[in-house]
Amino acid sequence: MKRAILLLSLIALFVQCKDDEIDPKESFTKIYDSFRSDHDYNPIDVVALDTGYLILAGQKLSNSQYMGVQLIKLDEAGNYTMEDEVLPEAYVAPIGDLVTIGDNHYFLTMEEQASYGARLVEVMGNSPADYNIITPGGGLTFPLAMAKTENDELLILSYNAGSEQMVISLHATDGSRIGGNGYAIGAGATFDDITGSSIFDHYIDPERDGLPFFCGQIPGGDYYFNGVYGYTMSWVFTNFGNTPTGQVQGQGAHGGMTAALPLGGNSFSIFGYQYNDNFINPIQTVDYTSSPSSVDYFSLPFSEFKSRTNAKIISADLGLSTYSIVAAESQSRQVVLYFYDSTSGELAGIHKIGHLNPYELSSIKLDADNNLMVLGTTLVSGRLPRIFFSKIPEKELLGFVGQ
Repeated sequence: MKRAILLLSLIALFVQCKDDEIDPKESFTKIYDSFRSDHDYNPIDVVALDTGYLILAGQKLSNSQYMGVQLIKLDEAGNYTMEDEVLPEAYVAPIGDLVTIGDNHYFLTMEEQASYGARLVEVMGNSPADYNIITPGGGLTFPLAMAKTENDELLILSYNAGSEQMVISLHATDGSRIGGNGYAIGAGATFDDITGSSIFDHYIDPERDGLPFFCGQIPGGDYYFNGVYGYTMSWVFTNFGNTPTGQVQGQGAHGGMTAALPLGGNSFSIFGYQYNDNFINPIQTVDYTSSPSSVDYFSLPFSEFKSRTNAKIISADLGLSTYSIVAAESQSRQVVLYFYDSTSGELAGIHKIGHLNPYELSSIKLDADNNLMVLGTTLVSGRLPRIFFSKIPEKELLGFVGQ
């Protein structure tokens, strides 16, 4: 296996801590640099291991337009362990979420020379070198998103170019298909017609042509996906019947949802976009059975965020309250975290990551100890994309929300 040699450098920490000394395992922000200027990394997602962290990233390939697949292991202090694994170059375009079920970790990739077939990668335990490549049941192609369900199953969103359908399917961890269905993107229309770019462009140039595909499950209820449906980018809800149970229609490829978090019942925290504007509704009732439009939820644009920013929303129990943490990229190229009370919808605090170099968001997650993990990209020397990883301990999160 090829091995990428990374030089680890510690950049400035922006922490709020009353202790005289900061435990380097508890709070850090680090950049993973390289001696080679032609190395180009695209971090996708991160999970906590028993001891340390596992990062899923794309790596530039010399003989393909697509990113290759790299797994990077860090120790508890975020230091590079020299344990990394580059998958064979037949497998390209790594897709998150990177999810943990039991002791193992799962993500999607695509086999370019096999009609762009979706492949499920299972990483065993704590070793990135110990993995299995599984072909999910159902003949899936062009994987777009994956999420873990409440029953520890894998929900996969993919695209079938032959039938011009978005395919949402449920799988066991061995790849076997449990259920699912495909939904036409629009009778007589192609992906290019609706989005203005090809499905290939979504993978090759995500900065310009990437679309905010995601999927998930309402606890105890329907599954959902954000994809192309009904001639537009739509947030679609389904119980795998032949017709969706509802949808929130976008505005072609120019408006729709970027991220969503179920709060219970028909309530969600949402982040959306409308042309060059972005909006946040920390508590939004969504009557998706009536097929509303995403523009119905657009009331006040957030001018702080850059146009069409990536965004993520997670739930966090901090102290006596539950918060929706909304992460996105600012116009000044920082990663901004907004903390909203999930009961009242009030803004409880803001935290920003980044100072001198531009920062871009890939993922936010909580570990088992309620520490926040933030993964993304920064530019070294203003032009070389490198991975950054921040760990923010629970005690600092409590400070952000005034507890």
